[in-house]
Amino acid sequence: MSGSLFESLVRNSLTLITDIDESESMVVHEGDMFARAEASEDPKFKLELNDKDIILEELEELMRFPRLRTVKMLYLDENSFKDEGVIRLADTEALHKLNTLSLAGNEMTDKGMRALAASPHLKSLRTLFLQHNQLGPEAMKALAESETLANLQFLYLKANPLGPQGAIELARSPHLRHLTELYLDRAKIGCEGLKALCESEIMLTVEKLGLPHNELDNAAIDLLSDSDCLPNLVTIDLYRNRISQSTAQRLKQSPKLKRFKFLQMD
Repeated sequence: MSGSLFESLVRNSLTLITDIDESESMVVHEGDMFARAEASEDPKFKLELNDKDIILEELEELMRFPRLRTVKMLYLDENSFKDEGVIRLADTEALHKLNTLSLAGNEMTDKGMRALAASPHLKSLRTLFLQHNQLGPEAMKALAESETLANLQFLYLKANPLGPQGAIELARSPHLRHLTELYLDRAKIGCEGLKALCESEIMLTVEKLGLPHNELDNAAIDLLSDSDCLPNLVTIDLYRNRISQSTAQRLKQSPKLKRFKFLQMD
């Protein structure tokens, strides 16, 4: 894609994130809203470039885009820039106020995760989508040890090959203390990985926990019910595991799961 065509694609993919009520929207001109957003010190736009076959050279051009500093939410799923593009993104100062980043399905590996974890520019991230990549235990170790990513509140790791060791590495984090939503669907963590999480301080703030397709059996219910690290858990998804409905219902009787309300099963 030529430079001018790519810049046009980027400009047309910007969406203003508005928080005004309907009465105000009736009297505020759209052009005025955009002008305010452009001039604001805080980012006000969402940029969604999913499945655009963006290659490394185009990603580098995007990182030089003058309005990138105005982007609060950046979605780059299913593209072609791989780890090299993630490294370039992590080195972009204009993203220092980015709140939400999605890099699903980019063949990202431990190398890319280490770049994100070490970035001096991504400390404002609160939401991180990394599903359908190739992130294993080493990637989880980098994430867990990252001070840059310490303020994450939402972490989506579906369909990555974490395995039990990946969950163990994540559970060892001395920094992740603000997570409210953690999704580990199809991560193959098993009961060994779940045990580590149930004993981890990273879970103290978690309200929603996704564990579908994780090779869990009835022993998982004991781990969850007896955990002292899940006082804020409200919702858990145990779809497609080897757990019986009757055993899973014991979660609702656990005195340690004080806020628990919603159980999702097959």
